[in-house]
Amino acid sequence: MQDKIIKYRSIIVIAATVITLLSLLLIPRLQINANVDDYVPDTIKNKIYLKELDSIFGGSEMILLMLNAEDVVNATTLNRLESLATDLSTLEGLDRIISPFNAQEISIEDGLMSMTPFFEDIPDSQAGFEALKKRIASNSMANRFFSDDFSLVSLVLIKNTGTPDIIIDEIKEVIAANPGKEETLIGGLPFIRHSISGNILNDLIVLLPIAMFLMVFMLYFSFREWKGVFMPFLIVLMSIILSFGLMAFFGWKISLFSILMPIMIIAIANDYGIHLIAHYQELAGAEESLSMKEICKQIYKDLKKPILITGVTTIGGILGLLSHTMMPAAELGVLTAIGIGFALLLSLWFLPAMLSFFKLKDKGSAKGKKKNSVLDRGLVRMGNWVTGHPKTIIASAVFVTIIGVVGVFFLKVDTNVESYFSAKSEVGRSTKLINEKFGGSQFISLLFSGDVLTPEVMKRMEFYEKEIIKDPAVGLVSSPVSLVKELSKGFYELTEEGYNEIPETSEEIYQLIEMFSLGGNEDDISQFLDYNYENARILISLKDGSNSANKRVLKKINTLTKDDPNVRYAAGAGLTEIELADIVVKGQIKSLIFALAVVFIILSFVLRSPKAGLLSGLPITIAIVVLFGLMGIFGIALDIATALLSSIMIGVGVDYTIHFLWRFKTERSRGHDHRKAVRITLNTSGRGIIINALSVIVGFMPLILSNFTPLKYFGALIVISITTCLISSLFLVPAIVILTRPEFLE
Repeated sequence: MQDKIIKYRSIIVIAATVITLLSLLLIPRLQINANVDDYVPDTIKNKIYLKELDSIFGGSEMILLMLNAEDVVNATTLNRLESLATDLSTLEGLDRIISPFNAQEISIEDGLMSMTPFFEDIPDSQAGFEALKKRIASNSMANRFFSDDFSLVSLVLIKNTGTPDIIIDEIKEVIAANPGKEETLIGGLPFIRHSISGNILNDLIVLLPIAMFLMVFMLYFSFREWKGVFMPFLIVLMSIILSFGLMAFFGWKISLFSILMPIMIIAIANDYGIHLIAHYQELAGAEESLSMKEICKQIYKDLKKPILITGVTTIGGILGLLSHTMMPAAELGVLTAIGIGFALLLSLWFLPAMLSFFKLKDKGSAKGKKKNSVLDRGLVRMGNWVTGHPKTIIASAVFVTIIGVVGVFFLKVDTNVESYFSAKSEVGRSTKLINEKFGGSQFISLLFSGDVLTPEVMKRMEFYEKEIIKDPAVGLVSSPVSLVKELSKGFYELTEEGYNEIPETSEEIYQLIEMFSLGGNEDDISQFLDYNYENARILISLKDGSNSANKRVLKKINTLTKDDPNVRYAAGAGLTEIELADIVVKGQIKSLIFALAVVFIILSFVLRSPKAGLLSGLPITIAIVVLFGLMGIFGIALDIATALLSSIMIGVGVDYTIHFLWRFKTERSRGHDHRKAVRITLNTSGRGIIINALSVIVGFMPLILSNFTPLKYFGALIVISITTCLISSLFLVPAIVILTRPEFLE
């Protein structure tokens, strides 16, 4: 085979180049999907419920535009707010603008209901503004736009679900055209999605070059020869292009997970080229004179088996992501596996073919350069200590594993989309203000069907409201009850029975709502009631959008409404995240079992012993327990990103054990006893194992700079997990080998 690679080297180079160019042509077709709800199957109950709610109450989404100042009840701020509302109403992507200027003041005059605009005039004196604050506080239709301390005032922008989130850019243009001293903030799910989309693109533009630069630095530091930099770099770049090209070809969209794909390829795929270049330099600097073509044949012959085995096990581990229910996670597994597989083939065929076109480096410059480096001296000490204290190492590993097991019991799952952003980001700041001062940015709808305008149903709604609001995670609770009680103020005097109360008959309730509707307030009614008054809902806003808060509130709702014949279900974006959390846990377990099984089968077959599969999987298992234990101890939640760690760690971490066992078996075949074979293996292959691990760590480190908190944690945790795999492979595995002397290594 090595002869054919050199014989057909031009064809191999051209074929690889053509595949890469064709993939490059497909990349412009890629699109970004930032909607986290699309990451979960449409069969999830909550998604089905949300679609039905959209069909009943209108498929629309809320965007909150806020002005923040020490005191927003002043002429300058209110005039700016009014100008913003007027200009925003011209945007085609917005269905309507709900503002304090739409609010009505309801009163009774001569025994009749009177509705007048709340903001007929903006006051021109401080006394007028103080009086206005009191009126705002007492009017439920106006005070929902102002925070209790009057430091925030908002506009509610209603966007149809069919309008692209690019409408956020148009809103920002309107804001820029209406400048002011107040801080302007945007909130709501469309804004979060738009920010996710922008940050995905920004992460790819920023993190990819940083990762590539670090790879180039690592390669040059290791080899001090530009051939050693150019060849692995080119292979990684071609693999990334192929993966993105296939994503476009399959019609898959760039998701939050997609940021991981090129980083993973950079971190993993250059390892194969590193081994080949290192062996090329070893042969090129040897006393025996070999031509470049002969060297290229030899590096392929010597390294094809170990590289192929490590590549296949890595691909097998990453394909564990196929068991995830979240489609983008499965897509990530497929595309990354293909990219790494392409890099594996390029390393074995394309690299030797390309390398054969270069000239040999002058041997004179390489002679006498070999030094006893710090790493070499450290490996000698490591070998002596490992062979001298195997029982201590195993006892330490058991102790650390027990701590990890304890920590696992404290591990939490949280898929709250609000936690994707840091508190200092625009999304984080606006979300915090909405949660603290406007009752929360996430909503749960409790749907009622039937004769929803009867006093009996209304009173049950009122009871549910009073009980639900007691939960610390709940910010505001509103329903047709709130509207009807406010409208009753236009029929009864303050001292009369019935003022701010639910009427005693359905006819009175119906009459109140119809009169309010005739006054041009259909939009206020449609939030809670459908056109035929056959369906109604209670809207519950959450100032804590975590999974634990959502679960607690949902449990309380279900307990309260258990025997209510008019209650159909509760649904909300946060409840999708609860089901997403269950998917994350199930996907984590399935992918973990799948990846471990694949690695076990491959290694048992290659090393011809099931014990080999078990021994190779031991460092990974310990690393997984330690990783999740640390997450539990330090309160790092398992989310849609960190749930991918185990499959990736298995695919990468098993390589170090394979390299150790492969070299150890060779040394045993040369007649060395177990302790000496361990020392020799650590002094030789240990160097390559450490360099490989460092290259993986350096490759993943740019994720710490991501705009997304889950990816920041992913970057930090993968460093911890790879380090744990490395330590286990260089300390624990040798200690076990020395004490147990497994037959498959004899």
